[in-house]
Amino acid sequence: MTPTEDDISTLSYEVALAELDTLIAKLEGGSIALEEAIGAYERGALLAQHCAALLERTEQRVQQLVVSAGGMTERPLEATTALDVRPTLVPQPPVRVATSRIDPDDVPF
Repeated sequence: MTPTEDDISTLSYEVALAELDTLIAKLEGGSIALEEAIGAYERGALLAQHCAALLERTEQRVQQLVVSAGGMTERPLEATTALDVRPTLVPQPPVRVATSRIDPDDVPF
């Protein structure tokens, strides 16, 4: 590992993310020299990898508590996707449509 990677590996997720946000703002601003921009990009890539690794480790540790009849049990947290989430339909009372009575003799044609 290079000193930069060693330095990053000790950062908490929040600190690494804050530094990454700062680097992104600098790069988007375009007011830094090319060499500095390249260094910022490289460090940003390492920070992003570090944040992703921390999130992955945290996901692996998260357990979902499930209350069952026998008491509390633990199981791995199941990830849901947007396709898994279905809206709950609330039954609505039937709507009565008022029918108008048309006299066949009043039809204009």
